[in-house]
Amino acid sequence: MWSQEQPEEVLRYLKDMQDAVRYALQLAYRDTIRDEEHRLPSPIALRREVRGWFYSRYDYARHHVDPVCRAAVAMLRSYRRNHHGELRIPEVKRLAMRIDAELFRIGDGRVRITLQPNGYVWLPLNTANGHYDEYSKGRVSELLITDTKVCLTFVVGDEKKPLGKRLVAQDLNFRSVGSTNALLSSQPSLTGVGTQSLKGIVRIQNDFSRRRTLQRHVKNPQKRAKKLRETRGRQKNRVKDALHKLSTEQVKKSPDASSVFEDLRGIRKTSEASERGKKLRTYLNRWPYRMYQSMVEYESTKRAVYVSPRGTSSECPVCGGRLQHPEWAVSRCVKCGVDYDRDRLASLSILCRGLRLCGRPFAASADASWQQMRDEYLYPGSRPDALRTGWTDAASAPNENVVYESTRS
Repeated sequence: MWSQEQPEEVLRYLKDMQDAVRYALQLAYRDTIRDEEHRLPSPIALRREVRGWFYSRYDYARHHVDPVCRAAVAMLRSYRRNHHGELRIPEVKRLAMRIDAELFRIGDGRVRITLQPNGYVWLPLNTANGHYDEYSKGRVSELLITDTKVCLTFVVGDEKKPLGKRLVAQDLNFRSVGSTNALLSSQPSLTGVGTQSLKGIVRIQNDFSRRRTLQRHVKNPQKRAKKLRETRGRQKNRVKDALHKLSTEQVKKSPDASSVFEDLRGIRKTSEASERGKKLRTYLNRWPYRMYQSMVEYESTKRAVYVSPRGTSSECPVCGGRLQHPEWAVSRCVKCGVDYDRDRLASLSILCRGLRLCGRPFAASADASWQQMRDEYLYPGSRPDALRTGWTDAASAPNENVVYESTRS
């Protein structure tokens, strides 16, 4: 960022964009009020409404309508977040606009900005920043222009990460993480299996949930809102800290491994989740699966792989048979005739799908490493060395008396 006395054509452009953002704000506010759930329109949907007015009023390049719509939606979203859900049209005071990378070029110590088709303006480039040589190796992101300053941004470290020498498939659940490790080679083989408890995170969430229930009875509305806001912030920080420690431990344990996750986008909106009751919806809404995945992705030097979650808890990865669940922790395969640990067996399914995506198909039933580690996947009461520890009547019930239940898609 550097200070810059803007030429007249840039100041005129900024004033025109200020008026365009005001117009886009009015349309976005109208669409939000008309929506039954008061959802903000997307920048793409808003662009369809604004572009006709924009093209007829200004002779700027047509791409300039995109940052106008993004700025309008971002301002409405920020206003509603900072005013506890209240929605009004914010005032546009500053002369500022973010310009997409398609509309400017860097060369010969100058920044060339396309204002009109075949109409350009040049600004001097300031490279006095000590990290400019390092940053300029990255991809150019956008240019922020105000009436007094210019800010040029780059995306650093955007190159695609390589695959690791091993894969670690992780099945994320409310209370645990089941994992299976495999060597990524021409003939993959299983190298380890485990389960990590998340009861500490669940305990934090339940504790703060009880606190919020009590604080809702505070009669003073300002004091009640303040207490609830503080409680949400403390809970978020504690959960984030616990997940950060867990992800760091996972990455340090397997620094040369790529993680394999389920692509769980949209799981909170599935019809099955909405029909299973309030308790399940509560757990889904506060389930921080994506925060953990993003932390592992960021901290690891290897690429993460995402697979479809469909059927990971309903299809046996060993024989392909149908799985039944007499209780939550048990996956019973009728064809195999055994009870598996649900989390660990699901992680094996995720691993098999990850290996297929990497061009290394894996058949567990025919692999020697599976025969050696098979007992580690059994339900605790079914393991030969467990002496029926944790065995339940439901787990030993006849198959014909079991009703299949699953929250997985």
